Amino acid sequence: MEKLRFDFAVKTSADEIICITSIGTPTGKVFGIPDEYQPASLQQVIINTSNYAKVRKTLNKRHQTRKIWMPLTNDISRSYLDEGQNIQFNDFYQEEIMKNINDYKSLPSSSNQTLEKLKEKILCSRNLMAEMQMLSNRLKISTKNVNASILTKTKRKLKY
Repeated sequence: MEKLRFDFAVKTSADEIICITSIGTPTGKVFGIPDEYQPASLQQVIINTSNYAKVRKTLNKRHQTRKIWMPLTNDISRSYLDEGQNIQFNDFYQEEIMKNINDYKSLPSSSNQTLEKLKEKILCSRNLMAEMQMLSNRLKISTKNVNASILTKTKRKLKY
């Protein structure tokens, strides 16, 4: 391996702490770091790099994240890889994180917001259809003849 990707995040505690939450490889594998080893202050090899200085300047708000590729120096290699190129830290092998494409958390937050808006519109249209059905039952007409735009143009609530 020539490089590793370190995922940095600002986590909340008494102070905001920059943490390394996972390590990625060029092949696309991602390895999670246990919570007790996540604070960057425990990972001196990374703190001493120029990349970390830039990350520290960049991350200044809670919950911000950055994924940074770092070249594999001898120090980083000794700290994070064993002889077989397996990801480790403090002589503990790190667990690979399997990505689930069906997991809603894997979607960007903007996609989640779009889906929520779509869900609200669908629910509103269902409520409108239910109102139209009730109105047509009261008026003894077919729902095919009731136009939704008529109900929305009246701008008043229907009382049954």
